[in-house]
Amino acid sequence: MNTTLPQKDDFWSVPVFDSERALSRVHQKQELLKRVIDIFIKSLSERIDIIENEICNENWDKLETMAHSIKGSSWTIGAQQLGDIAYAMEKAASNEDMTLLVHLFQIFKEASKRFIEYEKEMRF
Repeated sequence: MNTTLPQKDDFWSVPVFDSERALSRVHQKQELLKRVIDIFIKSLSERIDIIENEICNENWDKLETMAHSIKGSSWTIGAQQLGDIAYAMEKAASNEDMTLLVHLFQIFKEASKRFIEYEKEMRF
């Protein structure tokens, strides 16, 4: 069981968004990236709801799968910070560490809000 919980600052040092990486993934097509990010943002609240439900049910497999999925899609669109937190959540779910998972999930929800605000401000 993990005794030292990571803090927000452990993740806040990572960029909220890496536009160069994101644009390279879509062959420099800004409009395509905008659409992909919009889809990602629309799915975030649903994913957060699912995770909250699965935490209540202690459904470790589903929690690990959801975190893995979020990690991949986050890193794909350049949301490095969200991806890093989701990766840590995936590992916590794999280890069935509820204390760590819940703690990371709170950080993830705050980071999600930060990403959405950042994305609104930076619109290409």
